[in-house]
Amino acid sequence: MKIPSIALLIINNEVLSGRLSDCHAPYLARRLDELGADLGQIRTVPSEVEAIATSVQALAGTFDLVLTAGGLGPAPDDRTMAGLARAFDQRLVRHTFLENLIAHQFQDHDVPAARNKLAEVPDEARILVRAEGDWPQVVVRNVYTLPGAPSRLRQAFEALAELFGGVPRTRRTVQVETEEAHLVPYLNRAVRIHPEVRLGVHHGSTEPGTLCLFLESRDPVAVEKACEDLLGLLPPAMKPHRPEGSPSGPARET
Repeated sequence: MKIPSIALLIINNEVLSGRLSDCHAPYLARRLDELGADLGQIRTVPSEVEAIATSVQALAGTFDLVLTAGGLGPAPDDRTMAGLARAFDQRLVRHTFLENLIAHQFQDHDVPAARNKLAEVPDEARILVRAEGDWPQVVVRNVYTLPGAPSRLRQAFEALAELFGGVPRTRRTVQVETEEAHLVPYLNRAVRIHPEVRLGVHHGSTEPGTLCLFLESRDPVAVEKACEDLLGLLPPAMKPHRPEGSPSGPARET
């Protein structure tokens, strides 16, 4: 099964300035992980045409799919479509389908500048309508655009979710009481024995000196074997154990 490689491009001036927290990347990364996709990179760029175009060119040439978030509105700083057009050397044109849809949506409002901008897309763009009542989504080559409003972004992503499916990972957790430096010889040996399993160390515990070791792979049998071997390698003084509530199947860490 072909597992798509995916990159996220967050387009938001306020996130870069620290005035807003990025709520898009955590949500999209979590959902892509649940779907079994391979998220390879997350970038955040300002809403500037050249910055968007440069990143789109780099990501679209490296990954199977690129998801952009933000910059699709009618305001002067919404420049995602212009950035996409420049990235792929295309012209911005008013799409007839979008013009008609927007005219209906704004029939009680005299806002021609906003209507015109919302209908502009790169000239090779495809328009997707996944379900009746959904707002159309613009796709340019392998780049899928998502709106910046959190509720609309989530709705738009879920409408496309089937495109991003792969093989979910199985995860296991081992908790130990020691300093990370003391773990290194045992972790190195576990990695040599089980190169197909990803092994990481997390310092998120509220208890000083307590670490969580995460093991994950798309092969559930390999994860189970690596977990058991790691528990056998670690000395009793480190009190290695699976914490209560440790994931026992495909799951995400919280």
